[in-house]
Amino acid sequence: MEKLLRLIEPNSRSALVGRLVGTIGLIALANGVFFKLYGPPDPSNPLFHLLHAIVVGGPFAMFGLIILVYQARVQRKLSHLSRKDGLTGLNNRRTFMECTDRRREARAIGTLLLLDADHFKRINDSYGHQAGDICLQSIAETLRRNVRRDDVVGRIGGEEFAIFLCDTTVEQARIIGERLTKPISFHANESSTEANLSVTLSIGATENHPGLPLNKMLALADQALYQAKAEGRARMVVWDEQLPVH
Repeated sequence: MEKLLRLIEPNSRSALVGRLVGTIGLIALANGVFFKLYGPPDPSNPLFHLLHAIVVGGPFAMFGLIILVYQARVQRKLSHLSRKDGLTGLNNRRTFMECTDRRREARAIGTLLLLDADHFKRINDSYGHQAGDICLQSIAETLRRNVRRDDVVGRIGGEEFAIFLCDTTVEQARIIGERLTKPISFHANESSTEANLSVTLSIGATENHPGLPLNKMLALADQALYQAKAEGRARMVVWDEQLPVH
């Protein structure tokens, strides 16, 4: 379909006029063939006009509808690609921020989690970037399984992910954090039959502060994440004012 559209797409005014003249010629030819087969128009016979519309106009209408459906699908695909991370299928950073801001407007209670894959560079260096990609996809799938429909999850950069847990206190978020800090198994490459590698996540968390911009909340969660890394990784740390600023 894409090749056909490129073929018929006019790239100049003269080409547009040529396409128009060609289309009119085809309609005229179709009318001539129809009247030759079915005789001259009969104003008193509605079935004649219906048949004329189907035989002559039907193919052109169908072609136009096919193009409209194809364009609608392309637009949906482009919209999806602009809002999703291409590797993991999660929300990209922009979409995560937009969706989270909407959730924060609707719900005062919530917890923001900032998650980072531990020693991710070692995976890339030791097993290659394909293993790194599979690792990120496995992390994304684990996050999907541990969030609810109204929660927001996204990949916000590199090996860093974020989750906004709606209507969830920090104490409730700790339960989810404990699950997410357990080792996540994944394959070294697409041909592997066994999940022979694993990765852990470090998590920084902060409760929702309705009057605080989301960027500031991410900065607080990042402080807590840094502390989780400093304490040995594979753990969750909740931000408080006693944490050192890095």
